[in-house]
Amino acid sequence: MAKFERRLSLVSLNEWIKNLELRKKQYSKAAFNIADRMADEILKEVVNKKGYRETYKISTKIENNVAISGIKNDEAKAMYREYGTGIVGSKNPHIAEALNLAGWKYDINKHGEKGWFYPKDDGTFGWTKGQISHKEFWNALEDIQKRFPEIAKEEILREVGR
Repeated sequence: MAKFERRLSLVSLNEWIKNLELRKKQYSKAAFNIADRMADEILKEVVNKKGYRETYKISTKIENNVAISGIKNDEAKAMYREYGTGIVGSKNPHIAEALNLAGWKYDINKHGEKGWFYPKDDGTFGWTKGQISHKEFWNALEDIQKRFPEIAKEEILREVGR
């Protein structure tokens, strides 16, 4: 069985405290790197594979001892595509609880099965009953969460060592 032994003196306690402070900085840096890398991975997924070119990364920061990073897309089309719209979207709603808490409504104008006309990028009009929620950002987030242990281990070993 492994045994841990520490001889105590003022000098050894001071060295131990300095070592703990160093480790604290290393773990903070590792946490920053983990959050930053996860945001990079999600960004690659939604921009390269899903075509959301307007998506950008939110700068990584440490706030109240928590590493924070993310991605964002301010385009209304991206929001409608992610969450769905109209009567079609209401039949296949997004699964994010935050969406319900924010009050997202699928058929806000009560068009129902009649649908509506909308302006297209080429200056003509299209007709729709809405669209299903594609959940591409949600799915990218779920995928990266599965990879968290692997990414965390790599970044901690890089900063702190073995």
